[in-house]
Amino acid sequence: MKVLSYGEVNLRFTPPDYQLLEQTNQLTYQVTGTGVNLLTNLRNFGMQVSLLTTLPDNNIGKTAAAHIRKYGINDDFVSFNGNHIGSYFVELGYGARPTMVTYQNRLASAFCQAEPASYNIEAAVCTSDIIHICGITLLLNEKTRETALKLASCANQMGKPLYFDFNYRPSLNTEHSKAFVKEQYEKILFLADTVFGGILDITELLEIPVDKNRPISEQLQTGIAAFKAKYPVRNYVGTIRGSAVGEHSLSGFIAGEGFKVSREMQVEMLDRIGAGDAYAAGIIYGLSEGWSEERTLDFAVSNAVLAHTITGDVPHTNRKDVEALMNGKQQSLVR
Repeated sequence: MKVLSYGEVNLRFTPPDYQLLEQTNQLTYQVTGTGVNLLTNLRNFGMQVSLLTTLPDNNIGKTAAAHIRKYGINDDFVSFNGNHIGSYFVELGYGARPTMVTYQNRLASAFCQAEPASYNIEAAVCTSDIIHICGITLLLNEKTRETALKLASCANQMGKPLYFDFNYRPSLNTEHSKAFVKEQYEKILFLADTVFGGILDITELLEIPVDKNRPISEQLQTGIAAFKAKYPVRNYVGTIRGSAVGEHSLSGFIAGEGFKVSREMQVEMLDRIGAGDAYAAGIIYGLSEGWSEERTLDFAVSNAVLAHTITGDVPHTNRKDVEALMNGKQQSLVR
């Protein structure tokens, strides 16, 4: 099974040992991005993966491409142009202090400046079995929006299943009204097979009303029922996070033939960034393998729980470790 993802490649900079930026003059960097994270994880599960993106035509771009290849991602559809790459700083939280993410250079990146015509979209779709698009591409600028919509349309015309990740972030919508952004998202929602999202995507962006006094599972069922009545989406998938004093938990849901919620699993949170991509990778893998919705959910949630224990965005998990956690056979020391 071959998976193609369209998304931006970023550099993540992180101070060591949970320090704040103002405490240190040392940083580690990692090549990341939703597409990179998702595809790396799927490659670890044995799938063939390709990335559709643009990197700067300089040593930074060459370095990023080398990391992508190291992750096992095919770079046949990676273009090189421009001078900049999107970057962000992550100050890892601890205890009561939350993790802080600070973006820079987003709209100046080679990815955001790439013309849609610079991509061989038909060839990329033709040689793939599954297409994945990150919703952030609809928020960045007109060029990334046009490319995403062309890719979605091409996937639909060729009968390739389209996975769409909402990833709606109001902070990235600085130039247009929410009504404009909603219109852009709807163009892909009418073409998508499986959508990753949560209750806020339904209520805040799509403005589907739910009773917020009801439990979250009931809100989801009501909202998703209205969502699926309007958009011809096969599956609506997401996670439910729980938190108490000093404790975090995670469960997953899928609204396909019915509405199913996974078991709730406890989370030890070393680094939560990228855990959502790990969950999405687990869902894509399970559905592509023809597993039941129950097994797919259990695998995806277990994968996301493991991703929380790995520093950095990229979820370097594998099927053996995920299934060991699923079956309660994980070990504290492996020799």
